[in-house]
Amino acid sequence: MPVLHSDAILDRNAKGRVGNLLYATLCMPQSDMCTSAFTSIQTVVKNNRVLLGLDSTLGAVVGAFLVLLIFFSHMRSHSMSQQLRRAIRRKEVSILYQPIVDLETGKTVRAEALARWKDEEGFAVNPEIFVRLAEERGFIDELTKLVVHTVLQDFGTALRSESNFHMNINVTATDLHGGQLMPMLREALTNAGVAPSRLAIEITEGSTVKSSVERAAIRQLRDAGHSVQIDDFGTGYSSLAYLKDLSVDAIKIDKAFTMAIGTEAVTLGILPQILAMAETLHLQVVVEGIETVEQAAYFAGKERPVLGQGWLFGKPMAADDLLCMMIRKPDYEEELSGDDLVVRKEICSSRN
Repeated sequence: MPVLHSDAILDRNAKGRVGNLLYATLCMPQSDMCTSAFTSIQTVVKNNRVLLGLDSTLGAVVGAFLVLLIFFSHMRSHSMSQQLRRAIRRKEVSILYQPIVDLETGKTVRAEALARWKDEEGFAVNPEIFVRLAEERGFIDELTKLVVHTVLQDFGTALRSESNFHMNINVTATDLHGGQLMPMLREALTNAGVAPSRLAIEITEGSTVKSSVERAAIRQLRDAGHSVQIDDFGTGYSSLAYLKDLSVDAIKIDKAFTMAIGTEAVTLGILPQILAMAETLHLQVVVEGIETVEQAAYFAGKERPVLGQGWLFGKPMAADDLLCMMIRKPDYEEELSGDDLVVRKEICSSRN
């Protein structure tokens, strides 16, 4: 085997010659992975196949490389799916909560439950990835059930109290299309003694237009007493007719519109139209991605109260942290009293 000369190292798609050897390198698109092949000039002359011989060698190597890449990618996906399923069964998927406040009063009136997961190697996996994986592999109902049960365990007392506190959970199109969501919610809420009205259901905008089955599921959720909200509103099929047909209770304006406040972005001009649309249909408005006082002030003072969610009010946090944040506010103490309040105040005091 010939010794590879340092000048022969190619870091991009190219062909070259060093001494008696011909080299070629091929890199995968949008990747740092490359493979190289070489042949001698004597071999080329002998076979009278200058480029064919080289490209054939490369073709065989790249072909094998692609097969291995696809194989390992499949195995990785399969392994991640198994890990996620184990994590759900062991209750190792954590739930964080991000506060949602009334922009007029500054009071935390809601929170959104957000699933977080680290694989068995300790790496955090993007929620969009593992939720989609659970959908594709057919166990998204297990993940949704875990979220609901964790929420009721963490915030059962607050949701059963006389306060105006509500919790939002996310469901997927697959949840809507399946037949297990409604019975699971009914059983879980009954066992926890929590009214359905205290648990709002968030559905991404794109999930609500795929079929009449999913739209029927939305009606069933509302008939059962749940508030139904369209998440990431403005990124898909936003129209007056669309919202009227869905008969939802609220929209959550996507953070892309919030980020446009204070800039000259074209999307800023759409915000008044969205707010007017919500006003016409008597919909609650929740604004996502609020990070500055200027952004919060833009939505304050509207005829209908607007709710805000974003880092200005708090990043996603553990249940105890949110409860302690709420308990320190006098208006919450007025609504929650008795032994539960005393115990919670003691816990929060010990965390300071």
